[in-house]
Amino acid sequence: MNGQLLGFGIGVLLLVLGRKLFWLFVGVVGFLWGFQIASQLLPANSQIAILAAALVLGLVGAVLAIFVQHLVVILAGFLAGGHLVIRVLTLYNWDGQQYVWWIALLGGVLGALLALMMLDWALIILSSLIGANLVSQALPLDQTATILLAILLAISGIIIQSRILQRPAVVA
Repeated sequence: MNGQLLGFGIGVLLLVLGRKLFWLFVGVVGFLWGFQIASQLLPANSQIAILAAALVLGLVGAVLAIFVQHLVVILAGFLAGGHLVIRVLTLYNWDGQQYVWWIALLGGVLGALLALMMLDWALIILSSLIGANLVSQALPLDQTATILLAILLAISGIIIQSRILQRPAVVA
């Protein structure tokens, strides 16, 4: 339950402030990929090792985001695009296991290109999608309600963050 509450809170932060807190977005994406990879490489009974690997990747991503922002945002775009593709395929119970990584790679390339071409908008869109995914996963809803909520939250996050982006900076 605590993990769901944490995922919900981080998801809300990403929905509203994902672009401004890009280091959090990159850290979350690093954590999600670390968890995904460690879950497949480590035995199922080593939950602490899986969590530790995910935390290390998340922290490395967040620290790197602070120092090499553009490169890390492109990498985060790649990872976020791949993660979102895997999540959508999982939601629809897609059974093409031999193609999952190829499709995830394609999603990653598209996410990276989006990040490269439109840095601010890539951060807004990808952080809204990841935030919506985290929030909708934290709630006990059926598959249809989860998908609809994720779509509505992603759109809301994009609108909120785009309005923040368009505000002129106040100079004192």
